[in-house]
Amino acid sequence: MIRLFNKSNFWLNWGLVFPLIILNLALLIFCFYYLQPALTIIITAALLAFLLNYPVRIVNSIIPRRSYAVAIVFILAITIFVTLAITLFPLIIQQLEEFTKRLPAWIDSGSIQLQLFQEWAIAKNLPINVSTVANRLEEHLANELQLLPNQFLNFALEAFDSTIEILIVVVLTFYLLLYGDRFWNDLFQGLPLEISQVIKLALHQSFRNYFLGQFAIAVLMGLTLTTTFLLLKVPFGLLFGLSIGVLVLIPFGDILGIISVSVLIALKSVWLGGEVLIIAAIIDQGIDNILAPRIFGTLVGLNPVWIIISLLLGAKIGGLLGLVIAVPIAGTINLSFDYFKKQSIDLNHGLNYLKK
Repeated sequence: MIRLFNKSNFWLNWGLVFPLIILNLALLIFCFYYLQPALTIIITAALLAFLLNYPVRIVNSIIPRRSYAVAIVFILAITIFVTLAITLFPLIIQQLEEFTKRLPAWIDSGSIQLQLFQEWAIAKNLPINVSTVANRLEEHLANELQLLPNQFLNFALEAFDSTIEILIVVVLTFYLLLYGDRFWNDLFQGLPLEISQVIKLALHQSFRNYFLGQFAIAVLMGLTLTTTFLLLKVPFGLLFGLSIGVLVLIPFGDILGIISVSVLIALKSVWLGGEVLIIAAIIDQGIDNILAPRIFGTLVGLNPVWIIISLLLGAKIGGLLGLVIAVPIAGTINLSFDYFKKQSIDLNHGLNYLKK
């Protein structure tokens, strides 16, 4: 009887708490939309500080004063970024412009290949009709091509307008590296001690496991695919290889990137597109299975279905930045709920569970 009473109290409590949670989430989403520019700057700076904090720790183990270690790592990071901006970025922009010019010819080539395939299917009496697909593909891509010049112009204007925001991100990243611990302690100071400790540990574990793993895989994937594409003399190998590497930062982005690049190259040459698809898929699977085993399951602790749902919600609420941080935030929520399910166990045991 007591157990039944406790269970009824449990559901009664959740029946009262759940609507409040929904209202709070709706309020948070509204505030996020209203404060999105400022929050984007803060979140970007926090992510950069989080990633740079690991080399800072390494340098700090050699140089006792943290401020000196932060200055060394920060100057080194800016130097690397400026070097890439001077050497690599112009090549990428040049290839992107050249790709835009060649894409209409590739579309025509793809249409011709589909027509030849259609003629072959008719000769073999196969019930296949790709003419409609070819016409729709040509019309759709042609319309997109007309919008590309305006999109490039808008991108350039946005980049120019965001110069001040970039400077703010750089400055805020530097100060978060110096005073980040105090900032996070002050941020969670209003919460009860147990809840604040659980959330901080869950945040740290989720973001560490996800971003360090994804960043390492993205760099390795980008370098490996770019080198492979250049050796195979794939058109725009630098652009395509690095694009797939960047997409790795988003869950399942590597699959989307490999398929998209293979389809684009197949417009020019079906055999080359198939070769790129097979080789890129082998490299992708090799890196995922050997260097990052089960990063989405064991480390993040989420079912793939929840990963996809979190990506959809992140994209809807926060756009590109929402896509990037959706999975670690979902992982944080998952870890926190896992702890509070074990709330009958003492606090120290629960915190040790999170530290595993």
